[in-house]
Amino acid sequence: MDQVRAAAGGQLALPSVPRVVRRLISQLRDPGASVSDVVDELEQEPQLAARTLRIANSPYYCGRRSLASLKDAVAIVGTDTLRTLVISGGLEAVFVAVPGVNLRQFWLDATLTAKAARSLARLAGADAEAAFLAGLLHNVGHLILCQAFAGTLPARLAGARSVRGAELAALERAACGMDHAQVGAAWLDELGFPASVVDAVAHHLDAGPAAGTLAPLLALATQVAAAIEAGDNAQRALLKLDAGLLAAASLVAENLDARFGPQYEQIAAGGEP
Repeated sequence: MDQVRAAAGGQLALPSVPRVVRRLISQLRDPGASVSDVVDELEQEPQLAARTLRIANSPYYCGRRSLASLKDAVAIVGTDTLRTLVISGGLEAVFVAVPGVNLRQFWLDATLTAKAARSLARLAGADAEAAFLAGLLHNVGHLILCQAFAGTLPARLAGARSVRGAELAALERAACGMDHAQVGAAWLDELGFPASVVDAVAHHLDAGPAAGTLAPLLALATQVAAAIEAGDNAQRALLKLDAGLLAAASLVAENLDARFGPQYEQIAAGGEP
């Protein structure tokens, strides 16, 4: 992070994160950690607790049952899922207004990417919750850059609202000297995310064979999200997926139509795969 701050000439101001979110992030490094010991602390963050409970009460997680408390949510949705819900909700909440960014659209794209990453990770035998978090936060560096360079970057991007991925990164580097993948990865590393998540965010724009499994999965998930937003059906979307990334992620293209096609349609319809 120091290198990124130095490159920014001291302009980067990182948003603060609730203590309970930091504690849960630290638990991601310990598979045996229990989330129950932070439930009481989470209840001291009313907005975050309410958001978490609302999501946990959705039909996908609890069916027709009604969860009255976070302790009920731990029992029903499980430790890993609840931890992911709290972390994602806590990090989303720190970005209230960002110059030049439609946050509703930003988080819609991020959520599509996260759901696709989680589904693809399950097919590849990778960590599904880590993939979800990487997908949700893969562009968070862009929010930080737009806040830090509010006087220049939003204006530079004014005519390129639909630009994403490598093209967006090139514009960011031209305006700021760094891109969203670098900044986002540095921030997640500072917050204590596992190396797998940090590396995936850092390398999702150049996810070669040496980038590990999660980076190519994340890169594929961004392609899936773009296909959904373009209105592609599953068959057309799967044909667009990069063959090299599929191989790097240990996914067999021939099997994806049957294995991932139905999940694609669920994600596109706004559901949970």
